[in-house]
Amino acid sequence: MRRFIRRALLILAACVPVWGASGPLVARGLTRRAAPPSPEPPPAGWEAVSLTAEDGLRLGGWLHRGDAGRACVLALHGNGSSRTGLRDVLDVLAEDGTCVLALSLRAHGDSDGDVNEFGWSAANDVRAGVKFLERELPERRRLVFGTSLGAAAALYAAKDVAGRVDGYLLESPYRDLETAVRNRLDMRLGPLAPAAFAVLWPWGSVALPIDPARLRPVDAARDLPSSTHVTPVLLLAGDADAHATLAEAQDIAKAVPGPVRLERFPGADHGHLQRSDPARYRAVLRTWIGEQRGGP
Repeated sequence: MRRFIRRALLILAACVPVWGASGPLVARGLTRRAAPPSPEPPPAGWEAVSLTAEDGLRLGGWLHRGDAGRACVLALHGNGSSRTGLRDVLDVLAEDGTCVLALSLRAHGDSDGDVNEFGWSAANDVRAGVKFLERELPERRRLVFGTSLGAAAALYAAKDVAGRVDGYLLESPYRDLETAVRNRLDMRLGPLAPAAFAVLWPWGSVALPIDPARLRPVDAARDLPSSTHVTPVLLLAGDADAHATLAEAQDIAKAVPGPVRLERFPGADHGHLQRSDPARYRAVLRTWIGEQRGGP
């Protein structure tokens, strides 16, 4: 028994340095582009567009101009995806002649960029999209749809585009990065998650150009306009989502100063709201677009 205990302690002592060294490697892997840039040809009825963000990064996009007088939706995908990966949602958004501008956010799809800051610097991309719609289709109302990463980017940009966006539909946003990291570690490592977090989290400030503790969409939600330009917000959340939980969506809803509604999708996991109940998902999106009528 003593020999077994001694051997176990030696193995544990050997694993600790390896465990500690994994922190910077994992942090870097999580904050870098998941795949090299790849072409994203537009589907039939859409046109390819190219935007330049304020910091000089080029962004790939598709534009569906829709019918005159219909609102324009800026559509933003989730982490590790692109506008191509959002295609099923785009088809719903573009129904009935609605105008849609779909972007691939920085470090995703065919857009420039190597660092993924979980929506923080992608706020530049949201501003670029709003500016594009103001220039190309100034007579249309402007709405923003974002899922996961895209929802966080929309919230981070909210203060800068106040008065220029007429409504937000935010699907499965994360409340803050610390909670998001803990959620994912809990899912994968179970009881080892707290130890893994202690190793990984301090390296976030090295891998990212911003203190990860500042990545809090729940705080950015407080910057949504509520007086001079009231902006309605619709939140969608799945009650089986372990990545961005229903409780997190509820906290964000509480932080929104203006009109807000939370739609819960029973049994839906992260990124699968549409798949969990296609008819209801389509109805929610179409109703939301239909409610935003009138001029800009």
